[in-house]
Amino acid sequence: MKALLISMGTRGDVEPFLALGEILLERGWEVVCLFPEQFRSESEQMGFRFHGFDKAFLELIDGIDAKRILGGEGSILKRFASWASLAKQGMKLARDSVDLQHRVTLDEAPDRVIYHPKCNTAIIWGMAKPGKSIMLSPIPGLYHVVRHFAVMWGNYGTTLNRASFWLVNKIKAIAVKRFTRSIQNDYPALRVTVSSIQRAMETTEKTFYTVSPSLFPRPVYWPDSARVVGYFERDKAAHWTPPDELEQFIATYEKIVFISFGSMTNPDPGTKTAIILNALKKHNIPAIIATAGGGLKRSDDSPAHVVFIKNVPHDWLFPQVYAVVHHGGSGTTHMAVKYGCPALVIPHAIDQPFWARTIHALGLGPKGIRIRDLNDEVFQSRLAELYTNKDYKDNALEFRRRMSQEGDRDELYRQIIN
Repeated sequence: MKALLISMGTRGDVEPFLALGEILLERGWEVVCLFPEQFRSESEQMGFRFHGFDKAFLELIDGIDAKRILGGEGSILKRFASWASLAKQGMKLARDSVDLQHRVTLDEAPDRVIYHPKCNTAIIWGMAKPGKSIMLSPIPGLYHVVRHFAVMWGNYGTTLNRASFWLVNKIKAIAVKRFTRSIQNDYPALRVTVSSIQRAMETTEKTFYTVSPSLFPRPVYWPDSARVVGYFERDKAAHWTPPDELEQFIATYEKIVFISFGSMTNPDPGTKTAIILNALKKHNIPAIIATAGGGLKRSDDSPAHVVFIKNVPHDWLFPQVYAVVHHGGSGTTHMAVKYGCPALVIPHAIDQPFWARTIHALGLGPKGIRIRDLNDEVFQSRLAELYTNKDYKDNALEFRRRMSQEGDRDELYRQIIN
């Protein structure tokens, strides 16, 4: 049996596919990936065959337009202009990617195609081969109505929330029909219309939301095709050796806080890092800071109880730290809860404000701070709250217990093959 995994985007978009690919590989499947070229080495290291999207997909994130949007910087007009510029570049890349997705799918002739919502051609392939494709999302409620929030995770009341899903799905279906026009002739028996695409997205296409039901219970009004399957992770530390400096730091200090903005960037990482260092100095809190995607940067003005690192596998580190300050990506949110770490979320964009609200509402950490609102006074107050409120830690340990009973790999495999 062969599976083709297709995903675009940053690490948070790719990690769920690597975890699922590991499950299939363990059961004797051949696993083929189509990801951004930056993920080639680790995919091949895991034993997967690899096809690569152009590196330009991730290089967009390093541009000033993406930094301005993710960091919430500049006037509304400047951010709107950045959105327009980014959308124009993204549309061109999306068009260029269609032929590659289609060619790889036809050449590989997989038994299953498991794809990210950004990947348009797989919807058409799935419509032509019912039951053979699965849309996989680490973000809840992309295609399926959630009554208590809208498409962009705000809450405008049930009626407007529902209408937002219908409207965005309609726009998505129009875009899919337009972008896949060049490949539809390869499926002569399939009648492709905007309505049929939207119907597939909402009701017939099997969809896995790889989120914890403890954090996001599956709405009872969803169709049977939409499932909350739990959070799954791969062994990211299997081919990683911790630097001596990091191991020594962990052996020296207790009650350590880990701080990272993951793949998120912003126009002024130096200032954001200084705000964080000021709070760590004031409260004398030991911390590990990951510079990761560039949202934070190494500083020569850091105290002895702070250590910087580029990247670190969360499954190796989180069992050894007390709490986490992070950007609110779905993967990092789940990893913190899974290992019993209370969290302070600094959301940047997309679903991150939703996860910030969820963490606070469940008593797993203080109220989040949007990246554009990050300043000395508010961060020092929230960090102290995170560090001293024992209820947050107790609640995190309880949710760790709940999550330990989720994520059945055998059950997920049964859902893939049935």
